[in-house]
Amino acid sequence: MTKYVILFFLILTNTLFAEIKKVNIIGNKRVNSATIESLVDKKISNIDTIYINNLTKKLYDTDFFADVKISFSQNALNINIVENPIVNFFYINGVKDSDLDEVNKIITLKENSIFSSSKLKKDIELTREYLNTSGYYQASIIPEVIKIDNNQINLIINIDKNEISKIKNIYFIGKKFFSDSQLIDVITSTEDSWWNFFSTSAFSEPRIEYDKQLLKEFYKSKSFYDVQIESVFASIDKNNNFNLTFSINSGKKYRFGDYDLKVLGLTLKEEDIREIKNITNKLLYNAFYSPLTINKLNIQVIDFLETKRYNNYEISIQDLKVTDDRINIIVQLNDSQKSLINKINIRGNTITEEKVIRDNLIISEGDQLNLSKVKKSVDNVKSKQLFSKVDYKIEDSDIKNFKDLNLFVKEQPTGNISAGVGYGTNGGLFEASINERNFLGQGINLNFTGRFSAEVIRGEFGYVDPNFKNSNKEVAASLFSELDDYKNSGYQNKRAGSRVATKYEIYEDIFFRPNLGVQFDNLEVTGSASNLLRSRQGDFVTTSLGYNFSYDNRDSKFNAKSGSLIYFDQNIATFISDVPTVQSGVGGTFYKELYTDKFIGSAKARLTNVTAFNNKDVKLSDRIFASSSDLRGFEQRGVGPVDSGDHIGGNNLATLSLKSTFPNPIPESLRANTFLFLDMGNIWGVDYSNAISESSKLRTTTGIALDVMSPVGPISFTYSIPLSKVSTDKEQNFLFNIGSSF
Repeated sequence: MTKYVILFFLILTNTLFAEIKKVNIIGNKRVNSATIESLVDKKISNIDTIYINNLTKKLYDTDFFADVKISFSQNALNINIVENPIVNFFYINGVKDSDLDEVNKIITLKENSIFSSSKLKKDIELTREYLNTSGYYQASIIPEVIKIDNNQINLIINIDKNEISKIKNIYFIGKKFFSDSQLIDVITSTEDSWWNFFSTSAFSEPRIEYDKQLLKEFYKSKSFYDVQIESVFASIDKNNNFNLTFSINSGKKYRFGDYDLKVLGLTLKEEDIREIKNITNKLLYNAFYSPLTINKLNIQVIDFLETKRYNNYEISIQDLKVTDDRINIIVQLNDSQKSLINKINIRGNTITEEKVIRDNLIISEGDQLNLSKVKKSVDNVKSKQLFSKVDYKIEDSDIKNFKDLNLFVKEQPTGNISAGVGYGTNGGLFEASINERNFLGQGINLNFTGRFSAEVIRGEFGYVDPNFKNSNKEVAASLFSELDDYKNSGYQNKRAGSRVATKYEIYEDIFFRPNLGVQFDNLEVTGSASNLLRSRQGDFVTTSLGYNFSYDNRDSKFNAKSGSLIYFDQNIATFISDVPTVQSGVGGTFYKELYTDKFIGSAKARLTNVTAFNNKDVKLSDRIFASSSDLRGFEQRGVGPVDSGDHIGGNNLATLSLKSTFPNPIPESLRANTFLFLDMGNIWGVDYSNAISESSKLRTTTGIALDVMSPVGPISFTYSIPLSKVSTDKEQNFLFNIGSSF
């Protein structure tokens, strides 16, 4: 028995504590034996199954080998390998243009690269992920691996994208508080409909994740601190399209509670501390909670500290839920070690030029690192709406006391087409526009708009550069041509012209916009017109200088629910014009939630005057008319002074429009919005004659409007009832439009 124990011990010793004195490598042709042997740890004396398995895995991980077998005997490690083949020929079949470029970037297997099954599998997975982000969830990816001589292969990737999987319907369920029509304006995903020409209706998981983030931010901005986007469920139909359902639990609304200022390691004057507390009190006292308000507080405190020349500080604002309806705020100012920015790296922009992104940063290389400025810069980039996602990361630099700022962006479609078809009691209308917000990746906005109706044919081309030659000023230019043939105004007018303008912010939310223009007019009067009206016809050249001041603090530029837009503008036709005039206007629109978010009220007021110089009279084309949104219930040129039965506009206009949304019983799936409105106003003043008929009576109309999402597209109906009018006014009680922006 003792003999067997000793023999077993000797065998075990040879296995576990043997020494590698020799490495035999068999089967390699391209890979150098020294390269393989460098992976072998010869110092280890424990040559067991675990060691052999780990070495086998290490060799497979190089992707050089298709098969590896390792054995150990008599102090020799034997490695038998079969090398992976080389890709002799590579081709991607089935995609082209931008898709081909992107797939070529994704796939690592190229000509003269070492082929492996694991590489191929990973390349196919990444290619499928790319196609999925564009909505091609039914894509077929079939590789062909063709073996040829000398351990080489030809590799062909066959891709059939099939039909794009689109979103047919989007639903919102749960305790959502807001209507579907409000929520669908928040997200980037859209339903597939006949008026959608761009890929935003494609089903995309990354976009849906971004939509969840947008919804959460929206609810928090509306005081719903506890909001949860509980789930997003996507069901596929028989046509391989998706129905998307967001499940939401809004929670309840919160107000700001107590607020405190903490200063650590930073020396502030007592009067400066009082001012910061005063800024905080003005913004937060009894106000509804919103991250937008917190961000505004952050900006105002930073601006104040910078005016007082405080440096090397770090600000953080913490929100803390203390009761079921109150959020306490702590503003904390800390002394911070001075770090400078070494590099700003921007990643993810394949179309957009880096300059466009850098133009929106308020921090640059060499500046002191300030987290608040970094976050504000990120917000600026987001606001351009060129990217579906913007994020950042700060990392240590190679240089002491320096940091690198890495910005990550994800591009999204920036082109859109809009169209509208309408009909009212004054005839039909078709209007369409094509817009590109990021032309050639330079952040330039190009727009073409066409309008066709029984009375107006108009085409306009516009160009806007938001940061012309790094001046932080917007530059805009436009060309237009228009033919007006108003049967109820007694004349036909042909106009063509151009305008150049710039715009910049002179103070927070206050903008200044000067402009220069030139216009050519040809006015022809019909045979039924009066002699006075006939005297106004002819050809005219007008050069103009104008400017506009505006204050805009709306919560949204497109679907505002709070805030205001106030403006004053003047446009002066200079003395080198055939008819020198000055047109002045002042107005504003104010938005406010009335009872609940179901009742969003707005009040829009407008006052305009046009006056000619040098004892001349204002051209007919420069006379003022009320728009269809100023005085609903009347034709666009159906109110004001009348000359021989023709409405010829006035020298003055004043209007006031009150409007409110209200709940309706229409099914949520139709996303219907209803409005009640009351319009009032008048047009008066005829400088070329004292004998022209006009009335000082205030016109008023009331009515109801409905916007609804129908199977044929978005439809709007307006029904108006004039409450006060005069006999010469031309009514338009009903207006119908089909179409939308997409």
